[in-house]
Amino acid sequence: MKNSEKFKGINSRVQIQSCIIRSIRTSLAVLALPLIISACVTESQFLAQNAPSALNTALARGRFELNCPQANGSILSQKVTYINGIGMGMGGGGYEWTEYTIGVRGCGKQAVYETMCRDQDNCNSFANTGRILESGQ
Repeated sequence: MKNSEKFKGINSRVQIQSCIIRSIRTSLAVLALPLIISACVTESQFLAQNAPSALNTALARGRFELNCPQANGSILSQKVTYINGIGMGMGGGGYEWTEYTIGVRGCGKQAVYETMCRDQDNCNSFANTGRILESGQ
């Protein structure tokens, strides 16, 4: 076998390995990008960006359950919750959610809701007390 044939075989293997390594690097960069971007947002910024959606989600549920379209709401507490073991994100191996306790009052009634948001477009509101109270109870 001539040396030139040996080099052609080795050269093609090196090109294939180089292509595979570039593909792996590109894939890792694509996977790491969301992690890098999410690390740039502080907890207070994350809470602030999701707060309007959380309030609107709780208000929609509260207005329906209280049968009171003019009901108003206020955020009573808020925090970032890390759910470990699911996906990757700012919490180092878990998803981050913003969690709000929101009070809704109107038409002589009030209710409290726990509202969790993954982002501005993904919020869910849950009844905290499981009952609606007449004001003053």
